Amino acid sequence: MEAGGKRYIVHKSRSDEFKVWNLSDLHLLSSSCAEKELLRDIKTIADDPQSYWFGGGDYVDYIGYDDGKRFDPDCVAASLSIRDLGVLGKRSVETVRDWLAPIKSKCLGLLLGNHEKQYQKRHQQEDLHAWLCTELGVANLGYSAFVDVVFVRESKAKKTGLVLDAAAIERNNCNASSFRFFLHHGAGYAQTPGGKLNRLIQFMNAFEADIYMVGHVHDKTGRAHPVLSADQYCAKLTQRLRVGVISGSYLKTYQQGVTSYGEQRGYAPTQIGASWVSITPDTRAIRAEL
Repeated sequence: MEAGGKRYIVHKSRSDEFKVWNLSDLHLLSSSCAEKELLRDIKTIADDPQSYWFGGGDYVDYIGYDDGKRFDPDCVAASLSIRDLGVLGKRSVETVRDWLAPIKSKCLGLLLGNHEKQYQKRHQQEDLHAWLCTELGVANLGYSAFVDVVFVRESKAKKTGLVLDAAAIERNNCNASSFRFFLHHGAGYAQTPGGKLNRLIQFMNAFEADIYMVGHVHDKTGRAHPVLSADQYCAKLTQRLRVGVISGSYLKTYQQGVTSYGEQRGYAPTQIGASWVSITPDTRAIRAEL
């Protein structure tokens, strides 16, 4: 697990509202990858000055021909050649890099998913995810992490957006509102909505944060969890809100002309796309968008 540090986002107005996306379970290089929907969401993030994102893992299938249990030629993207299968790790990293390059300047960090982790372990390629992060110039958050996203309001700021010079922000003693994110690729194989939500609730009960983002189970759901406490003098009751989201996926369970692993198992159709949270720093209002 990583303590992933702070990210500073400078903005000008009290009314500014931001979106932080969890782009997870893309499954590029699969014939069932919903590429048009992924392109749409990447463009939305790129075009919106107040959208930022974390990567949630499983960016590519990473299933090679030597994986006798999972490899199925029917599920390999037409763009992947036989020669590519001989250098699948390299080809996969380059593919993810090229897809995510248009929004790399808005990235708050990339998690590692179980597909990447298993491929790296089996093929002695433990540096593949680190290489991807280096290629994109973003933080490597491992499999799970805490990250603080700090929104800094400066009405006379010459430049708004993600600022990498943290020391300058701290020196200026700016008006800041900080939100702690707990990020995890996700775990478990529950197929029922309740089972998936229970895993999110377990994370929210075990880890201290404001916002929780997980993936893996190829569904979109969320939970708002109010926490009751008292002020610093223990003279007045206070309440703060924790918000958790499970991101969807870009891997279609059912597709014309393709018999996927999910279809063979009888899984429910996937809700395509990503989840995000909306944040208004001035009021500390948070809401989940599914």
